[in-house]
Amino acid sequence: MTDILSKVQLYLDKVSKEPIEISDKLIEEFGEACKSALRKQFSEERRREFKPRMSNIGRPLCQLQMESKKVKGEGQPYNVKIRNTFGDLIEALAIFVLKSAGVTIEDEQKNVKYKFNGSTIEGRLDVKIDKKVWDIKSASPYSFEKKFGTAGGFEEVAKDDAFGYVSQGYLYSESEKVPFGGWIVINKSTGEWTVCKTPLADDHYKVEALKNAEENLKALENKVPFKKCFNEIEETYRTKKTGNKVLGMVCSFCPYKLPCWGSKLQLLQQQQSQGKNPKWVWYTEVNNPRKDDNYTKSKS
Repeated sequence: MTDILSKVQLYLDKVSKEPIEISDKLIEEFGEACKSALRKQFSEERRREFKPRMSNIGRPLCQLQMESKKVKGEGQPYNVKIRNTFGDLIEALAIFVLKSAGVTIEDEQKNVKYKFNGSTIEGRLDVKIDKKVWDIKSASPYSFEKKFGTAGGFEEVAKDDAFGYVSQGYLYSESEKVPFGGWIVINKSTGEWTVCKTPLADDHYKVEALKNAEENLKALENKVPFKKCFNEIEETYRTKKTGNKVLGMVCSFCPYKLPCWGSKLQLLQQQQSQGKNPKWVWYTEVNNPRKDDNYTKSKS
């Protein structure tokens, strides 16, 4: 258990058993952070032009190219503002708890810059603790356990980093010339905390993360022709190949999958499922369709 997590758990355990005094200063800071979150999400004019930032440059290049070219994607669902506001409010609450628990925060919400050869990228780090940069994340129960928690860890996040979290963290840390500590993560469903630390020997991850960020930035600046970063995959059902092809996880959740994959893409109920309500799957090729029409119609 890290010192950060130990202090937080001891503090929250204490306040759950008996009332304690809390700092008026911290209450005011939390209130201001909440007001800023609401203004940012609901009233402030959002950036109209796409701009590479530390928080997005580690994402797949194909997504960044689509966004930079203002390609019309699926758009955001109606609940996106609530979801994003939850994240901002949880981050504000996390900082309040960290400070209340006696964790010394040396810097917070600091604007930073990092220079590649002739190029500069900007960002805003969350917190600096013990002379390390830490990023605060709110996570679903699945991500909390399987990616950041005991069933996952830094290596698991780095292995499937569609959101560019690793590049983001190392860009923050390199801009400050201090190590990247990892992620302080709050389960947004249960309120549990975990700390996902970088490994002691992390040079490989740092080099790859910075290289990926630099290559993506240069590709955007040089307007490199668009190319899919991912291939379709063979579908399996109950460990057996079906003969059909589907989108992988990253592409399935990408808002630009329709303009990227074109007319070959079909959203169908899982073709080999025998259930009453099969899950919906993005198919790129259907060579073994289910005969029952109820299972092969596209979702409207």
